[in-house]
Amino acid sequence: MKIGHYLHLPPRQVIGMQIFAGILATPVNYGMMRWALASKFDYLTGKEEDPNGQWTGQDFLSYNTDGVQYALVGPKRIFASSYYSPVRYGFLAGALAPVIIWLLYKKFPRSRFQFNFWNTTIFFASAATFRGNLSTGPFTMILVGTFFNFYLYRYRHSFWNRWAYILGAALDTGYNANLLFIFLFLSTTGTVMVKWWGNNAVNVERCFALTS
Repeated sequence: MKIGHYLHLPPRQVIGMQIFAGILATPVNYGMMRWALASKFDYLTGKEEDPNGQWTGQDFLSYNTDGVQYALVGPKRIFASSYYSPVRYGFLAGALAPVIIWLLYKKFPRSRFQFNFWNTTIFFASAATFRGNLSTGPFTMILVGTFFNFYLYRYRHSFWNRWAYILGAALDTGYNANLLFIFLFLSTTGTVMVKWWGNNAVNVERCFALTS
C-alpha cells in the first residue's frame, strides 16, 4: 500500500491487485513448499549434506536468527555489541534524510536535480536489498530506470505517462515468471546453466553471491 501510495496509484486498484496476487500465489507457494519439504527435507535439516549447496534453508535460518535476536537476546543487548551498534545510526539517517530532501527542495525548488521526486523510503529499501550479481541487479535497474524515468519523462512525457507503470508491472511479471521457468524446467531437470561473462562458472547456480 505504501509503494502504491508513493506511485500515486488508486488505493482500490492496489487492494484489488493484492487480493488477486494473494489468491494466485497461495496455492503455488504452498505447493512448492510441500514439494521442497518432501524431497529436500534432509538437506534442509542438515541430516544430509547437499553436494551442490543449494538447499541450505537460508530463509528458515534467517527467521530463526531474527526470532532469537529480538525475542531472547533483545535490542538492548544486540545494540550494545560493537558489531551491531553502528546499526542504530540508521534510525537517525532515516529520520533526517526526508527533512534534508525537503529543505533542499524548499531552497532550490527549480533545481535540475528535482528534489521533489526524491523518495528516501524507496531509496533506503532498495539499498538494503543485497544484489549478488551486478550484471542482473543494479546495472539493469539503472539503465531501465534512467531511460524511462529521466529521458522519457523529460522528453517524451505523454509516452511515459501512459506506459511507465505498465512497463514496471511487465518487468516484474517477466522476472518472476522467468524464475519459475528456470526452477521448473532447468533446476529440477539437472540442466546446466550457460556459462558467460555475467555468471560464475564454478558455482552450480552460476551465481557470484554463492559458493559451491
